Amino acid sequence: MATILKYPVGIHTFSEIIAENYLYVDKSAYIYELVNKYKYVFLSRPRRFGKSLLMSTLASYFKGESHLFKGLAIEKLDSCWESYPVFRFDLSGENFNHPSRLLQRINRCLSDVEEEYSLVSDTTTIADRFAVLIKQAYQKYDKKVVILIDEYDKPMLDCLDDTDVHEKIKAELRGFYSVIKASDEYVKFAMLTGVTRFSKVSIFSGPNNLSDISLLPKFNGICGITESEFHRYFSSSVKEFAEEFGYTENETWRRFKDMYDGYHFAERGEDVYNPYSVLSAFNEEKISSFWFRSGSSKFLINLIEKHNYPLDSLEGEKRSELALNSNDNVDSDLVSLLFEAGYLTIKDYDAKTKTYTLGFPNLEVYESFWESLSTHFFKGYNGKSALDLYKILKDLNEGRPEDYMLRIQSLFADVPYSTDKKDNSDRMREGHFRDMMAITMKLLGFHVSTEIHSSSGRCDMQILTDRYIYIFEFKINSTPEKAMEQLLAKGYARPFGADSRIKLLIAANFSTNTGTLTNWIIEKL
Repeated sequence: MATILKYPVGIHTFSEIIAENYLYVDKSAYIYELVNKYKYVFLSRPRRFGKSLLMSTLASYFKGESHLFKGLAIEKLDSCWESYPVFRFDLSGENFNHPSRLLQRINRCLSDVEEEYSLVSDTTTIADRFAVLIKQAYQKYDKKVVILIDEYDKPMLDCLDDTDVHEKIKAELRGFYSVIKASDEYVKFAMLTGVTRFSKVSIFSGPNNLSDISLLPKFNGICGITESEFHRYFSSSVKEFAEEFGYTENETWRRFKDMYDGYHFAERGEDVYNPYSVLSAFNEEKISSFWFRSGSSKFLINLIEKHNYPLDSLEGEKRSELALNSNDNVDSDLVSLLFEAGYLTIKDYDAKTKTYTLGFPNLEVYESFWESLSTHFFKGYNGKSALDLYKILKDLNEGRPEDYMLRIQSLFADVPYSTDKKDNSDRMREGHFRDMMAITMKLLGFHVSTEIHSSSGRCDMQILTDRYIYIFEFKINSTPEKAMEQLLAKGYARPFGADSRIKLLIAANFSTNTGTLTNWIIEKL
């Protein structure tokens, strides 16, 4: 009789996974490396990538629960299973929209520590209480304390839109986390995990003592499922999936790889699969966008709109090692934040310039990201049929720009145009309209570029197909004649002079009164 695999979807307690015989991808060799080479550690990984399970595994290790590690890699590496007081705090699962919510949560965490280790503290601030409990635990058990803080940055990410609350919460956390460094003589090991890197939010005053392992090649696969692990642990799952749906096994491997693979968290190392999506796909017996639907991307979308970021630039953006490692303002570099959050990943690395090239990791993220943006930008839109979108696609592929513009005009006429933004300048409104156009074309699979810089100026948008090159210039509450004048004067088509494809210039005016295109001019070169 075949063994029925149990997939630990949403379960991040190591002891439960082992005791209840859930499938466990062995990461214990990484545990051995961490505890024997580091004292203070920081790790950044996207949400639902296994950070909490990693912290739970560390907690079990430091509590000396050797029976849970039978048959795992660390059993052959470590014969000393000492037990230490373990302070484990998890700051996920709550909406920190006010400093009081943070204080309540941390005080509950500290109360749990007091109860577990029979400690007492009568201090008033969370920092003082934390410091007292660390020293008390050390004195009572004659063992140094292990400190594990999961999702350390969640309170700050929850209030990015409210600068006042954000700064107050940051100040509280700065004082709380600084206790770790101040208590060095009583600490055996400390680790913090989160989405954003600690230097980005400036929560540590003075020189910090955390080793950031987030971009180290040897820890590329510490969270998630590497290519080799996927083939080792899921071969029977893939076989059953293929039989269920009539695929070949090779086709099933490819489908999972295209949909969920493609993450790289270092300059070199194996491909990493999204663990939440892989487990969910096998558990629910279907391939779908599980990870993207499991959490909100609202704060990222708000940042995109706030900074009027050219969306086509996300694919192929380059960032230095310094930029990915340290940036004191969490919303100053959207690309780095998207990388940390898991929407972008490392595609290439130039060792000479120490520059990373970033891009979307897989189909799940690419398709879901654009769909999510379309939902945001097209607020109130009642939806178009698949046939309508297919007609737009055919218009461009078959060189019918007039029909295309008429359909786009109709599409945007159904979308209420908001004018309640703080920055309601023509440039911001033009950017909003440009983004709606780009998102629509991205969803249809076109190669789209926006705000293309050249020596003569900045072209609003280009759409490239196999046979046609469409070059756009938009004006807000103006005339298409002025837009065409700019297109011709600036020579935005010149870079395509040697290209054999048919080139079409489209100059259009967008009205904020009607919320859609009013008129346009099309010229064929």
